[in-house]
Amino acid sequence: MSGEEIFQQRMRLGRLFDIYGGLLTEKQRTCLGLYFYDDLSLSEISEELGVSRQAVHDLLKRVEQILERYETTLGVLAKEEALHAELQQVMNLLAPCDREKNDEAVSVLHKICGEGR
Repeated sequence: MSGEEIFQQRMRLGRLFDIYGGLLTEKQRTCLGLYFYDDLSLSEISEELGVSRQAVHDLLKRVEQILERYETTLGVLAKEEALHAELQQVMNLLAPCDREKNDEAVSVLHKICGEGR
């Protein structure tokens, strides 16, 4: 796995943690928080939690699988990403101040808001 792929995977896991972290146990949240927010190594986390480095590794892998299952079931991140893409489309349409494109942008905004005009 390339450095870019590792970075993208880590970013995705962080976003999933932001969205679904409240559904995790306190121990899972603490471990992932130390990993993401405090940027601690597995060894540092193991010292902090009083467990082995392998236990931290296993817990992080298990939590990653749990978060991915939540996303598969609920799809909050996918919906957020789709909304972001539509909003980016609106911004691109509005940038040139073209009346026809502005009308199209307004239509997209109505779609996003569920008004379906």
